Amino acid sequence: MTKSRADAAAPTTAPPAIPNSPRSPASASGRPGTSATELNLRTDRQKAQSSYQRAAEAEQAYRAKRRATYARKDFNAGKAHFAAAGVSIKEGAKCMWSAVRAGPAIVKEKQVKMREEGKMKKRETAEAKKKKWEEKAKKSNESSSSAEAAPAAEATPAA
Repeated sequence: MTKSRADAAAPTTAPPAIPNSPRSPASASGRPGTSATELNLRTDRQKAQSSYQRAAEAEQAYRAKRRATYARKDFNAGKAHFAAAGVSIKEGAKCMWSAVRAGPAIVKEKQVKMREEGKMKKRETAEAKKKKWEEKAKKSNESSSSAEAAPAAEATPAA
């Protein structure tokens, strides 16, 4: 086997000229290619990041659901309280309206009561005056009868 001159001139240690593809580890800048360990770490980080984002979203959804549950419970309780308050307000308004309609009767009742109290007071004062006059009359009768008895005693001669 004989070698040709062209074959002898070509160096035997040079690698074949294959253009660098974008997927090849060697970059166009001449830096060494990425190792499989670095690629694995990068994919692990991306997986962890996406799983963390999913967990954060799930946590936010859980918190929102929990707050919504409490809010719904509070809303229903408030609705029940307002319903009860509405019923109470209606009953109170009915009672007040009937009291307002019966207002003249209440006023008349008070007037009648005051008249009766006035009559009672007048009767008591009249009785007190009558008693006072009777006592005065009794005293004047006693004093006049004793005064009449005294002159009669003077008029009768003593024996």
